[in-house]
Amino acid sequence: MRPTTYHNLIALQRGSRLRLRQHHHPSLNISGCTSTGFQRCAIRAQAPGKTQARVRYFSSTATLREQQAEDSENFWRVSADDSQFWDDYVSTRPSYNTAFYNEIYAHHKAHSSKWEVAHDVGCGAGQVSAELASRFSHVVASDINDTHLAVAKRRLAPSFGPEHISFTHAMGEDLIKHHPPGSADLVAAAEAMVLMDETVALENFKRLLRPGGTLAFWFYGRPTFSDLKLRAQAQPLIDAIMVRNWSKVIRGSGERRIAGFKRAAEGMESWLDYVPLDPESWTDVRRIKWNTSATLPFFGEEACGFPIHPTSSVKAWEHTEEREDPEWWRNDWDIAELKRYFRVLFPGFKEAVGQGDEEINRMFQELETYFGGEGKVKQFTWPAVLVTATRK
Repeated sequence: MRPTTYHNLIALQRGSRLRLRQHHHPSLNISGCTSTGFQRCAIRAQAPGKTQARVRYFSSTATLREQQAEDSENFWRVSADDSQFWDDYVSTRPSYNTAFYNEIYAHHKAHSSKWEVAHDVGCGAGQVSAELASRFSHVVASDINDTHLAVAKRRLAPSFGPEHISFTHAMGEDLIKHHPPGSADLVAAAEAMVLMDETVALENFKRLLRPGGTLAFWFYGRPTFSDLKLRAQAQPLIDAIMVRNWSKVIRGSGERRIAGFKRAAEGMESWLDYVPLDPESWTDVRRIKWNTSATLPFFGEEACGFPIHPTSSVKAWEHTEEREDPEWWRNDWDIAELKRYFRVLFPGFKEAVGQGDEEINRMFQELETYFGGEGKVKQFTWPAVLVTATRK
């Protein structure tokens, strides 16, 4: 929820990427085929459980400037200079821990000895960029949202000079237009893949990477009570708040943006399994999922009001693994911190959370009783999925 960063779905993108902390979440910048800027997107559904052939009809007449204007007007209304918002935004994302990054680094080390250039695609506020800069000689932080780039530059400048981190204002699908083929050792995309045209993005990433280079993309979902009793009793309230907020945004959208929400919802519901990694281009594909008993999608059919069809492109030769870990990316929050999470999850929610929505206020009051009162802390974990692959 996108912390595509690609605009804030949730970013979506990414808090961890935004971080000088470690998490990623962009805001869901959903505009039809989002990060590509295409104007029309059609998806042909197929029976659940079967690989779905996605047919998209693109019209590339929408420019980056036009898309940004639409996103800014309808969704991203927060100035890069609003430091309080961005501090809250970063502090309420999950903190990617050392174990998580080590999954990526171990994969890379197994196939490459080069640690020169890494890309943080949909960088948001720059948290992932900061982490990658501790291991790679240079990091390219890119985002379609110029607000995100401005925030990332401000947050990263005290610690990193231009020789360590540079910035590219571009969609993930267009990075090859800005950087030479075979120039990257690692491409990372946190919370962003569901916002991109995965076919175009994967081709870009393949061309950017050197042979033996690593592709890593991941997504995390809703904050979830670690305690199973609380999860059964109180988690439905968090889910209901999420649905109520997202339904306001989604159901008030136009046809083009609805198509983008559908693509993102199906991608999240699929736990990124819908992303096909062609064995002609990729090897050692690994898909690791944490806490699959929790809910990964920030919004589904209940919020969208239209059918969602998860699909899978996982091949038999790929490594798949599920892990349950109540300590994963642990956050200890009181009710005020949970409210702060919702307030900055997505700028469009600011007016709804705790301000004028009686039903949401009622649900927060009920949640407070499960917390045990004001100031009482409960432990939260996160559902997440990480996909890594090596460029042949």
